[in-house]
Amino acid sequence: MAAPITLRDYLRRRAAWVWNEQGHAFKQGLSLQEETLTEMLLLRMARDHAKHGLSVTMFNKTEEGINGADWEWIVRTPWCDLGLRVQAKRLYHASKGSDYGGLDPKSGQSAKLIANAGTSIPLYVFFNHDHGTNSSLLNGGGEHPYRGRSYWGCSIACAKKVEAEKSNALSKLKKHSKPWHRLFTPSGNCNAMGALGIDPSEADRSMPRDRRQIFERIRDRNFMSQYILQHDLAGVAIIDFSDFRGE
Repeated sequence: MAAPITLRDYLRRRAAWVWNEQGHAFKQGLSLQEETLTEMLLLRMARDHAKHGLSVTMFNKTEEGINGADWEWIVRTPWCDLGLRVQAKRLYHASKGSDYGGLDPKSGQSAKLIANAGTSIPLYVFFNHDHGTNSSLLNGGGEHPYRGRSYWGCSIACAKKVEAEKSNALSKLKKHSKPWHRLFTPSGNCNAMGALGIDPSEADRSMPRDRRQIFERIRDRNFMSQYILQHDLAGVAIIDFSDFRGE
């Protein structure tokens, strides 16, 4: 019987899956978009429920006129909860001649993400692969026992630091990014402060009472439709590692 994997191991595997799926898509002449990658990743994690004791519950925009681009991810472990306002950006293929081309430093989108986050932690999730102009920069940060570079398939960065950089170049943003498994310690506790370089109080404030009600009401379609409209969201996901077994 295989030994149980840790939460970090699990996230590292899902990052590799994102890395490889984009490579497969490029070989077929496809370029997977941010919305598709986000939904594919969350769906894959939801399907892992029976094996790993992971619970992922989602609600996304279903009504016309709901145009939000950001997701709200509520992450729960036995030791902590985090509220994240997530905007995904994919690394462009080398043929596009840019890195995170969908991140326009002149558009104000980073500032909007930060302003709309409220008490949530504003976060960029970067979907990476080995086919970008500067993909070779994606190395380091995996820590023992991780090998290869595919753990950079999902990386995270504090939106405030991305905004301050005023760039969408990987060479500028790499220093603010960490593989997403670094959001947790080896023991499974939350490590937003270490991974994102934020103040501990920001993590503590990310789960106020009104956000905690999502745990009970995410299957209430009328409530959730109003919630994502009110908060200008593409969707909400509860990623619950409370019973994570890693089998």
